Parts: sequence; C-alpha cells; structure tokens
Amino acid sequence: MSSVPLVSIVMPCYGYARYLRDCLDGVLAQTLKCEIEIIAINDCSPDESLAILQEYASKDARIRVINHEVNRGHIFTVNEGIAEARGKYLVRIDPDDRHHACFLETLVPVLEADESIGLAYGNINIIDDRGSVTVERADSQHGGHDFTGNEFIPLLKKNFICAPTVLARREAWMAAWPVPEGLAFNDWYFNIMLARRWKFHYCDRVLADYRVHGSNHHSKISVDGSEERSVMRLLQMVYAEAEPEAEQERQKQSAKGDVHASQYLDFAHKYFGHRMRRDARRCFAEAWRWQPGSFRRGPHLRLWLAAFLPAGIYDRVKTLFWGAKMP
Repeated sequence: MSSVPLVSIVMPCYGYARYLRDCLDGVLAQTLKCEIEIIAINDCSPDESLAILQEYASKDARIRVINHEVNRGHIFTVNEGIAEARGKYLVRIDPDDRHHACFLETLVPVLEADESIGLAYGNINIIDDRGSVTVERADSQHGGHDFTGNEFIPLLKKNFICAPTVLARREAWMAAWPVPEGLAFNDWYFNIMLARRWKFHYCDRVLADYRVHGSNHHSKISVDGSEERSVMRLLQMVYAEAEPEAEQERQKQSAKGDVHASQYLDFAHKYFGHRMRRDARRCFAEAWRWQPGSFRRGPHLRLWLAAFLPAGIYDRVKTLFWGAKMP
C-alpha cells in the first residue's frame, strides 16, 4: 500500500482463531469508503490464527500480517502494532470482538470536524461465545445521550469505554505510547492518558460487539489478580504526577478516595463472582477504608457480608430470599 491510510486498525492475535473470521469480516464490511490498513499480529498463536490471517491477506492488500516466531505477550504486541500504524486515526480491536458496519462512518466525521477531540467512541452490545447478544446497549454512563467533553475523573473511577468502539488520533495515541511493560491491559491505560489531555466524544449508537466468554482476556486477568495490581499501579502513576491544568489537578485530588473505593468495589464484585471470597473481603475492606460512604450505593454491603459465607450457603440463601437473578 503506497498511500497513507486514513485509518489504521491494529489487531493482536493470540488464541482466538475461532472468532477471527467474524472480526475480520466486520472490519472489512465498513460502509465508509476510505483508505484503511489492518495490522494483524500473530503472537505465535497455537491455533489456526496465522493461516486465517494469511488467507485473508492473500485476497485483500489492506491486510498486513506480522508473525512472531515466539510469543511476546499482549502488551509487546499492542505496542508493536501501534508503532507500525501509519494512519491519521487508530483503532485497536481484539479478534474475539467485532465492529458494526457503521463504526468508521459514525466516528471519522466527528474527529474530522473538531480537532480538539482526541478520542471518539460509541455504545456496545455484549455477545456470548456463539455471537448471540446477551446485553443490548451496554453503556451505563451517558443516559442514552451523546456527550462531548472531559471524562478524565469518571474514567479514573471506572473504565466504561470499550476498546473496539474507540477511534482516536494517532498523535494522541503516540503521546501515551508505549504501554508500560507489566501492565495486564492497554485499553484503560490509553483511555486515562488521552483523557488527561483531550476532549472525548461519545456517540450513543451501537458500534461494536464485545464478546464475553470463558477465555476472555479480562476474565483471565481478573482471576489471576494482575488486573488489580495493574490498576493500582496506574493510579499510583497518575496521582504521582501533577496535571497541567490546576482545576483538573484539584478535581483529581478531591476524587482520590472515591476513585480508589470505586476500583476496589469493582474488584470485590469480580472476585465474589469468581468465588474468590478472601480477595472479595479484602477489597470490600479497602473500599471501606478509602470511602465508607461508597457502601450506600448498590448491593455492596450485602455482598461484603455474603463474602463471609461459604459459597454453597450463600447460593441457597440468595435463591430463597432474592431469586437466582441476584449476584
């Protein structure tokens, strides 16, 4: 490809060959007619990922395949893909997710029209292993409305931006590049770093499907504890640095207790769901330490008490009093 593409799509591939065609078909079905490049990196995947990528690349010159002879890991692979990207705008998608055909047609005009917006994103559907929708319109932040503005403080409390819906300026990505080695994720890192310097735009339209399944990356890092360690490391990094604008720094420091409590409550709920009762109790206690008032929101106090019960007893009590739908 000789001309510089408008959009670069970075796709790190490892272990998701069964979903890969679905992902590639979604990328290639975009209704916006513009120059794109797809940088697909096979990180020595043990399945048929490389063969599938080579098959698609043989039919479409926009796909460039990079193959690792040894596994380099998720963060290395993402950093490499972003460094290789040439487009004005960058997208990062995992091969178990999929874009809707309107993704680029919806977001490219937003960034083209307003140079102060560094990142644009949209709503998602959550899908299961078979691709069936389990949750429609999963955004919980914007109340069904478009939004343009600063989302730095809300993002410190919770990563509500789903990676496959994101389109961002290359210079914004590169100002935060590379992702530090040892982090368990890259999406929240980029969201936080970009939100410190740029306005964001949210479009209340479903632009992608996010797949939740047993071998999902975020499920694995939740269970092994690397998500918690990485989140705390990133918060420590952010709070060790002063923001360039005094008002944003004031807001950040003012929200510090709520930020940490929100993150620990999220960990506690995840650990509880994975039946990791000891870690759930620990994180509930940390949330209380940072912000006792946070327990007035939602079922936190009930689940904290439930974390002291054996899983079997809690399941029976839950079914008896609240029904099987309760967490």
